[in-house]
Amino acid sequence: MRRFTQILIALMATVVLALPMSAQDDVLEIYITGLTEDTMNWFREVAFPAFEAENPGVKLDIITGGWGDFDATVAGWITTGSGPELIYLGSEYAATYGSLLADITPYVEGWDGLDQFLPAALETVTWDGALRGLPLLISPRPMFYRSDIAEGTAPALTFKDSLAFVSANSGVADNAMTKMGFMDIGGGLFDAQEFIAYIWSAGGELYYEDGSSAFDSPEVAEALQFMYDRRRAILPTEITAGLPPFEGTPISSGSVISGIFPMWNMPSTSDAIWENIIIAPYPAGANGEPVVQVFIDWLSVPGYVEDPTLAVEFLKFITSKENAVNLVSVAGYTPARQDAWEELRSTNPVWSSLLDVAVEYGRSFSDIRASAELRPLLVEQVNLFLTDQQSLEDTQIALKDEYDVILEDNGYLD
Repeated sequence: MRRFTQILIALMATVVLALPMSAQDDVLEIYITGLTEDTMNWFREVAFPAFEAENPGVKLDIITGGWGDFDATVAGWITTGSGPELIYLGSEYAATYGSLLADITPYVEGWDGLDQFLPAALETVTWDGALRGLPLLISPRPMFYRSDIAEGTAPALTFKDSLAFVSANSGVADNAMTKMGFMDIGGGLFDAQEFIAYIWSAGGELYYEDGSSAFDSPEVAEALQFMYDRRRAILPTEITAGLPPFEGTPISSGSVISGIFPMWNMPSTSDAIWENIIIAPYPAGANGEPVVQVFIDWLSVPGYVEDPTLAVEFLKFITSKENAVNLVSVAGYTPARQDAWEELRSTNPVWSSLLDVAVEYGRSFSDIRASAELRPLLVEQVNLFLTDQQSLEDTQIALKDEYDVILEDNGYLD
């Protein structure tokens, strides 16, 4: 009898091991990248256990990586039809992967949480009229001005006024910067995303109606010239040295008068310095309007997921008002849900001001086609112009011609 029992137990164990994982647990794999370690720990230690408790038999597993290998990793999963059930994407990726993502619209019909999302956030996660995921975080990226140490009027809402402001607030001594009237997010006086924002604020677009590149437009020329003139107001020559090292955030250093930074590179919102910081949109061209870029990070459901039900249930859970508020404290981003803003507005005037400019001037950084290839093209060609190695006309021709080839190779042009 004992021998029979041992054989029976062994057979049962063999059967269990032979069963697919989904027969033992519903495993939901989620790919997340680019967030702080505190945020990742919040997912693992707080959010995931809470969802598993509400859904017995469900196991959540996180996969992570870096932005450096993001494009290759995600493209591999989506094009081969095998990978995690939820994939973390940035604002611009609906245009790249939209047709290969699942339409989750039927799974969220009647869900009252859907109406709480910022419209621009829902537009970002929509492709071909269908929702391909849900917004998780938004990051308005406005201009910040130090009103207490600035010379001249701030904010500067036109290219012309911005150049005057930057010139008045920049300084050089002994062929080295002593103060910067403006600093961009990377500190190198050119950021590709910021360049795209100036095309929009000049009244231009990235694409013509036929889908081809609009880099040869007058608005692009105006944006390029503005960035060149601003660079020369700060950096008279390419051999001018940068600012000496400083501790803390750029805007609190006393040597940076204005700039564009994410909130994680700004002082704590409880810092008294905010009494002297103005939050404003980017300046506009002659025929444009000021804008604030809004970046939206979202969780998408790949098209290879045969039954998105469980994935969408997690999306509803993680984007709830409660979790949206919790993510503010650990991630430093803005909730994508407007009902989560109420608490921020009532407790912190900095967040209230940030949300105000995002609502009034916000434009989502979305529909950026073949973004992985566009980014290095912009860095290469625009920097040639900014550093006096290439003319404005030749830069626009190169951008137009090379991007059109990229668009055609990626199926965006007939």
